[in-house]
Amino acid sequence: MAVPAAALVVFNRIREAADRDLELLLIRRIQHRIQRLRLRRGLIYCTPVLNKRVTALLSLERVPLKRDCRLSPEAFHVLMRLLIVDWERDHGYSLEFAVIVTLYWMAAGMSYRICGNTFDVCRSTAFDIVDLVLDKIVSVANRVIKLPENLEEVGQQFATMADSPAFSQCVGAIDGCQVYFILDDTEKSQEYINRKLYYSINLQGLVDHRGRFINIFVGFPGSCHDLRVLRHSGLYRDAVYPPRGYFIIGDGGYMCLRDPITIITPYRNINLTEEKKNFNYHLSKARSVVERSFGLLQARWRILFHRALEVKFRKAVKVIAACCVVHNICIDEDDIIPHHRIIRRRQVAPRPESDGSAYREIICLAHNLGRVQADLERQ
Repeated sequence: MAVPAAALVVFNRIREAADRDLELLLIRRIQHRIQRLRLRRGLIYCTPVLNKRVTALLSLERVPLKRDCRLSPEAFHVLMRLLIVDWERDHGYSLEFAVIVTLYWMAAGMSYRICGNTFDVCRSTAFDIVDLVLDKIVSVANRVIKLPENLEEVGQQFATMADSPAFSQCVGAIDGCQVYFILDDTEKSQEYINRKLYYSINLQGLVDHRGRFINIFVGFPGSCHDLRVLRHSGLYRDAVYPPRGYFIIGDGGYMCLRDPITIITPYRNINLTEEKKNFNYHLSKARSVVERSFGLLQARWRILFHRALEVKFRKAVKVIAACCVVHNICIDEDDIIPHHRIIRRRQVAPRPESDGSAYREIICLAHNLGRVQADLERQ
């Protein structure tokens, strides 16, 4: 008996629907089995395959972290707490991984390609990670690099370092150093050539008795003298620090000033009396703290002093500022590295200056009177 055509159509539709239901059922069973395997074994498919060095860094082991990133786990956690506030997770890597990559790049002084190969990421990813973390570190600079509040304690510590009570009003030591970099802007390249015929950027730093940076000024051309850099800095133009009655000390590259800020420098080595020679010696003892700070900065961050910075000018300024920020964090956490070697300009209106030689004479006299009084007490 012949089957009607309409019946065949209905039969075929029923069979196709049954096949689809069976297929969906099988798919659901497979998905359910995969979910059970994931719960049993964990998310194996997304476990990173990293070398032993990176694994040790991510686990924050003290020796690898100190060796490769140049800071202790305690300092690393402080830096993490500062950066995690504004951290936006719109990418595939964690804050810990990003900070370690950046610190490794700063500490080793290597290229983005080699840094990326170390952490199994491509060159562009390493570049993006470093650029992002540098911006985050610079954004918290005002919370780390700030002026001291207890000036009396700072002054007493400087007096102890100088071994003279005449320096009890000293609240800072200032100096400058140069960071080499590769400049691609040929129109303005000449002003960045220093006296050693290298392209460089000036870093002016003011430190307290512990060697913490309390004020920095970065970005002035390397051909400029320390005094010229000072006169264009916010420290000089704003004249907020040091307060009246206190002073900061510098080397012979600066001028002895009373106004707008008080800077005491050593006497020039020309026909000096014994009293002035002795004063220069004790001032040098107190001022050595800023040289140690630059020495620690050099020992910790090879990106700054062991090779020329191969980045744009704006990013070079960020790198230098970020290194100073992490330096302060390490000082606060007593994370000291033994160092072996110390290794856009705008027009501003000139401010009236008053010579500080008379004030220096007063400090020198107070220092020598203190020596005489101490000798009398010992007798």
